[in-house]
Amino acid sequence: MTLKSLFMATSLLVMSQISFALTVDEAQSQGLLGENAQGYLEMTPRGNAEAKSLMDTVNAKRKAKYQSIAGKQNTTLKDIEKIAGEKITSKLNAGEFYKDADGQWHKK
Repeated sequence: MTLKSLFMATSLLVMSQISFALTVDEAQSQGLLGENAQGYLEMTPRGNAEAKSLMDTVNAKRKAKYQSIAGKQNTTLKDIEKIAGEKITSKLNAGEFYKDADGQWHKK
């Protein structure tokens, strides 16, 4: 196999892995992930390992952002999470899931 062929094969493999990666929109539209009242993604009963991995990554980024906002506004993380949860839930598309403050799942 030539160097050019090896490069092409490797590129195709990498691109195929990227194209199969689950996005938040896909996970929510498939009912694998929903939003919770604290502004984080949460696994629905339909969730799978790929959705959990995505959820963990996104939630870590969200928490860092929420902590930054809380620090700038001199308020608590809990307050920012509540506001974020309300905003995110209000923007969900029809058919997507969210969990209310009482822990009950709902479909928008």
